[in-house]
Formats: sequence, structure tokens, C-alpha cells
Amino acid sequence: MRSPGWLFRPAASLLLVAPTVLFAPRSQAQAAGAEQPQTVQPNNITIDVVASDKLGHPVRGLGLQDFTVLDNGQAVKLTGFRAVDSSTDPDAVRVVLVFDEINNDLSVVARVREQMGEFLKQDGGKLGYPTAIAAMTETGVQMMNGYSQDGNVMLASFQKLPSSIRLVGRDAGFYGAAERVEDSLRCLDQVISYEAAQPGRKLVLIVGPGWPMLSFAGVEETDRQLEWNFNTIVRLTNIMRESHIALYSVDPFFLGRTDPFYYQGYLKPVKKVNQAEYPYLAQQVLAEHSGGRALTEGTDIVGGINTALHDAGAYYELTFEAPAPDKANEFHALQVKTDKPGVTVRTNAGYYAQPEPLGGKKTTPPSKVPAPGIR
Repeated sequence: MRSPGWLFRPAASLLLVAPTVLFAPRSQAQAAGAEQPQTVQPNNITIDVVASDKLGHPVRGLGLQDFTVLDNGQAVKLTGFRAVDSSTDPDAVRVVLVFDEINNDLSVVARVREQMGEFLKQDGGKLGYPTAIAAMTETGVQMMNGYSQDGNVMLASFQKLPSSIRLVGRDAGFYGAAERVEDSLRCLDQVISYEAAQPGRKLVLIVGPGWPMLSFAGVEETDRQLEWNFNTIVRLTNIMRESHIALYSVDPFFLGRTDPFYYQGYLKPVKKVNQAEYPYLAQQVLAEHSGGRALTEGTDIVGGINTALHDAGAYYELTFEAPAPDKANEFHALQVKTDKPGVTVRTNAGYYAQPEPLGGKKTTPPSKVPAPGIR
């Protein structure tokens, strides 16, 4: 029996939602931390940049002069800069732990729940950042008790979450897998839409193996299905960047399962509609492109969560003048460089300029694809 207390109503299908620009409200503390005023221009792009040392810990104290931003390989002019430190700004970072009840296998569910509980009990239950817990189910997203830094209170709420795990297996066939893809992307869209209205940077950690990649559907995909994929990729890519959301995939991998690194063959950006195959919508691919990470930690789920949270300590907001696009949905690859020795930086893989949905209501979701096979 599922809980009736859904925070989110099932959202409209992603393909029917035109790309929009959502900006999280700024606190006074955030505004006070700006080193360079942000010039509001239609062609300005803002990205969040995480700088880390060799151990993966955040590097503080960098300035505008320490960064170079490349847009499609060309250096661009920086028009705004802000160094953000969550230790001094309580609204700087929020964390959402998402328990995947759609795709987690029954054999690991108990381990996942146990490890999420262990994380919440760390340091006597004192969480480092405002944290929320949500569950992805085939009916929608359930969120428990909003944000809190009291891990013990959140654990008590999490333990009351009824299990609504869907049986996961190849015997469900292609259409079963396709429905899981649709349910999962709908839940992701609901979480992102909600978090877009929250202040600061948001780290969304999905604890689960990800949804099916449907890699063998490629030869059967029609133009309408490719448009569905492309519209979804454009919208999620842009809204996560604009809303300061980074996605993290924490995969509780276990031996005997499909290769957890298969997604790496699909990390190239999708620039054209005919390239938009279903694997480019994989949880891990979206995570890497958002400036987050795909983490495969096996049974050490607590370790995976803590690794992801290294990025919550500090970050930098860079704003730059974007070149004028030549066409709608033009992909721009982003790269950030620093000359500081021993420092690595990570940000969004890119953005789509002048976003414009294709095909309208005629695009086709995965469950309408002919059933060639599953991965």
C-alpha cells in the first residue's frame, strides 16, 4: 500500500513542457558575497564551478583571475564572479537524497535503506547541510518533512516510508523497461522543478543503479522518438544549469549485474536530433553533464554519498558573455581551466542556446518504441 501523501503531482510528460528559465531566489547573504556584480544580459550564462584538490576536497580562495572559460573552445569574457562557502553561508547549498524505488533491485533494497540510515546517523545525526529525503516511485515523488540538518529526525521519517518497490527484471520485457524510463524521468523532472525554486546550489543524489538505457532501441527509433529524446535532453540540461542543480548518481553496484560503466560510451554531447538515442538520457550521463558525478561505490553507499558531498563545501559562480547562436537548440560545449597546480575543476558539460522544442505533442515517449531488446 502506497502512502497517499505525495508532495508532487505527476508532471506532464517532459516532451510537452517547453524549455523555461527558472532562477532560484537569492538570500541577502548570497548577494553580499559577490566579488563582481553580475550584469543581467540576455546572452549571459552562469555556471557553478567546483574546484578540488588531489583528495577531492574543495579548494577555497580562488579569484576571477584564476579561471578561464571556453565556450566551444573559445575563451569568453567573464562578466560576473562569486566565491561561495557553505561554512559561512547557510543558504549556499542544499542536499536532496533520493531513494529509487523504481529501479533498485529487491536484492539490494535492504542494503540501500540500511546505508542511507547509517549516513543520517553520522556525527550523532548532525548533517552538514540542509538535507531532504525523497523517494521515486512509479506513481510520483514522495518527499519527507522538507529540509533539516537533524539526521535523527529524518531517519525516523525515512524508516516509516512504506516500500513500493517494483519488481525489476528482464522478464518484464521491453515495454516494462520503457515504462520505468518514463516513470524515472518524470520523477526526475518533478524533483528538479521543485528544487529550482529553492535558494542556493542544490545537490540531488539519486541512490540507485539508474533506469534502463534501452540501447538496442536505436535502429527502431523514429523521428518522433528522437525528437522526444532531444527535447528532454535540451530541457534537463538547461534547467539544471539555470537552477544551480547538480545531479549525482550513487550506484549500489553488485556483482553479476550489467556493466555499470556502460554509460561512458554515451558521454559525448548530443548536438543533433538524429544523435539523441535513449542512452544519452541515462541517469549517469545526465549526472556527469550537470557538473555532478556518477559514483559506483558498490556496497559502500555511505562512502558514495560522502564523496558526492565533498562538492558541497565551496564552489564558484562564473558568469560570461555567450556568443550569439546561429540556430535554435545550438549546443555549446563548456570547459573551465585554472592554472593553479594540483587543482581540478568541474562544471556543466554545456548548454543549448536559443532552446526551442521540436515536434510539439507529436513526439513519442519510449513506451511506444518497437521492442527490439533491453539493456
